[in-house]
Amino acid sequence: MTDTRRRVKVYTLNEDRQWDDRGTGHVSSGYVERLKGTSLLVRAESDGSLLLESKINPNTAYQKQQDTLIVWSEAENYDLALSFQEKAGCDEIWEKIFSLSASLLWSCDLCVFVLCQLSSVYVWLSP
Repeated sequence: MTDTRRRVKVYTLNEDRQWDDRGTGHVSSGYVERLKGTSLLVRAESDGSLLLESKINPNTAYQKQQDTLIVWSEAENYDLALSFQEKAGCDEIWEKIFSLSASLLWSCDLCVFVLCQLSSVYVWLSP
């Protein structure tokens, strides 16, 4: 029996503001030395190739939409989305993103951050 909890489709937003399907795979998180941080990794279910490698960044505004969608921007005009087959998988990855981002922010000795929860969008503001 295949675990469908972390099965996702990866989407990128194109120049026409339409979502392009980049493939279906399984998402995990892990430390990536090259990126020097914990990252979201999606491996294609067809051949195991890497569909997504995205470092979790505390300065990124991740959004959880509906029950099965996580959306964020990596750079100017580069939006990404993970669409989960199951709500449980989305909740699990959302919690990892949130807890890692919060721990990275709270470990800063020189800064004071305020955490505000606005529906399903988490934003960190510096004074």
